[in-house]
Amino acid sequence: MDKLKKILIVEDEEGIRAFVKAYLESEGFKVLEASHGKEGLEVLSKEIPDLIISDIMMPVMDGIEFFKELRKIPEAKDVPVIMLTVKDEFSDIKYAYLLGVEEYITKPFDPSLLVNRIRQVFTSEKLA
Repeated sequence: MDKLKKILIVEDEEGIRAFVKAYLESEGFKVLEASHGKEGLEVLSKEIPDLIISDIMMPVMDGIEFFKELRKIPEAKDVPVIMLTVKDEFSDIKYAYLLGVEEYITKPFDPSLLVNRIRQVFTSEKLA
């Protein structure tokens, strides 16, 4: 990758957020954090990441609402989003893809799969 890619993790469970952050940093990514969607929007007001990983079920503002609000921000409307959630119903997955998320990964998850999907998203951006 040309430059250090910045990834925003929006996840209310601190243990999962810390685990994903540590794993992504070990893979060479810079990581920003937020514990819910509203805090994620606050982070976006200061710094636009190259990619966002978001849970769906969170307090204050859930991941779907966060995604909808994110798309209203001109500087962030094209930032790719990967949903990382326990919601594994087909209807939830279909809805997320219809909204425009790039990837949907269910928990529990393999962190190497997550990194693989992130790299695929970045590679497909270069091809477009």
